[in-house]
Amino acid sequence: MKLISTDKTLSHLESRVIHFAEQMGRTLPEIRFFILDGLEFASLLEKRVYPTSPVNIWEGKRMVTKKFRIESGQESSLYYEVVQTGNPSYAYLNNTNSDMMQASVMAHVVGHCEFSELNVLRDSNPDRTEYVMYLVKKVNSGQRQMGEKNYMAYWNACESVIPLIAPHSQFNLDHSVEDDIRPQLEYAAAEVEEEEGKDYLRPFSHTMDSLLKSKDFENAWEVDRQKKTQQEQISRTGYRIYRPCQDVLGFLRNYAPTSGAEQAILDYMYVSHSTHDFVIRTQIMNEGWAMYWEKKIMLELFAEKAVKGIIDYAKVFSGVCAPRPFFMRNPYHLGYHLWNHIEELYKKGKVSLDYMEEMDVETREQWDKETKLDPLEAMGHLVKTVTDYEFLRRFLTEDLIYEFHLNRIFKQHADYYGVNKDAIVKENDYFIWLDPRSVKQEMLSFFTHFQRPRIYIIDTDFIDGGLLLFHRNDGRALRKAWIEPTLKNINYIWKSAASLISGEKIYTYSNRKFEEKAVKEITFEEIMDKMDRNKKPFTY
Repeated sequence: MKLISTDKTLSHLESRVIHFAEQMGRTLPEIRFFILDGLEFASLLEKRVYPTSPVNIWEGKRMVTKKFRIESGQESSLYYEVVQTGNPSYAYLNNTNSDMMQASVMAHVVGHCEFSELNVLRDSNPDRTEYVMYLVKKVNSGQRQMGEKNYMAYWNACESVIPLIAPHSQFNLDHSVEDDIRPQLEYAAAEVEEEEGKDYLRPFSHTMDSLLKSKDFENAWEVDRQKKTQQEQISRTGYRIYRPCQDVLGFLRNYAPTSGAEQAILDYMYVSHSTHDFVIRTQIMNEGWAMYWEKKIMLELFAEKAVKGIIDYAKVFSGVCAPRPFFMRNPYHLGYHLWNHIEELYKKGKVSLDYMEEMDVETREQWDKETKLDPLEAMGHLVKTVTDYEFLRRFLTEDLIYEFHLNRIFKQHADYYGVNKDAIVKENDYFIWLDPRSVKQEMLSFFTHFQRPRIYIIDTDFIDGGLLLFHRNDGRALRKAWIEPTLKNINYIWKSAASLISGEKIYTYSNRKFEEKAVKEITFEEIMDKMDRNKKPFTY
């Protein structure tokens, strides 16, 4: 690994890329570029794009296998770049790239770093990489305290819960758990309303006032009882769960009983993997934004002849932005072309109430009205306020689905993918086209579950302080063979029973025993209703 300053040519290109980015009004954190060789890149990817990672046997084994596959030609070591956003951000360049490719990579990184700085989910923590390096030292130190056997057991248990990270879910810690640091948000609003409608004491009263203004004393008593119960729960355990919590690993990190060494492992696992939730929720916007600004900056570099090879760049750019069907979506292609489409909409004044209310088809097609709104400013506002779901819902039209080939599938692949013939609206000798409405609906439904089961913590005192998890049914059954080991690992972290409700079954792992019992199926809405009323969400 070398600093980019060790290479005069790349150091000059870096300064020109940053110069044009700032000239274009980009909001950037500090970006630090490094140069790596192929094996260093492979190792970096195994370390989750951080320069260091805790000592663990699995990473070593994977790296030995990867090194053999790269050296024997079975696997490519060609990675253009990777970036760990933050402030500062760390970007890594492959030493095999040409100067033109290195410049394009740096321009691409600029887009990613700005997006992470501005987006509503914000993925640019101060000193993130440095904090992970600090956690690595704590984990390695804790390994010696725990002993190899206990360390590996706890590490493996934590690693198995990584898919149950959801820091940006509407059921994350901030909206599900109340403690001394994280108060329940609804309380503040309720107290304000109560204060505004409060009857103040007067120096006199009348019998008629009491009769005409009767109060629901029973309801007031219930509210008071609930507040006392909530306060008792917090004082007893240090927290209170008042909504289903989807961020399971985040909850375990904050509230599981741990030693210092175990806490370091949980902290490292969560901090180094929680950024994936941001990526999966914003990948189309993020990659499209990076491609959009990469191209603008590269055209400036070609214009001043800082780099050569515009034809090679066009080939690489078109390859990266090649179209794919919706179920194999290419975020570079879809994001880049959507941003260009949106820029055109703002330029022609089509993002307006007048345009939306216009009923004449010909008038709408020829619509081109000047607007005071700056397109780039409007696009920046989108970056700051929405994620991929709203981005696609608002701007991906049926015409664009055809134009971007999202509903086009090779004919010989149709049977393999199980395409229903009723869904085909068009075909020729090579391709079939699906109904664009169903394609858009399918793309939006991805953001409901991200192809992962939706698991929530709904009770933290189910069986003598055990955790109760709930699988929200969306028509996809859990893999039964995975339930026992997952509950076993959660039990190992929580140090008490771990149970899971899925459909008409409840599974429990406690005292090294796994049990399965039949129960009456309960819906997610019923659980929400009970928790809102401060009642046990589930009892036998």
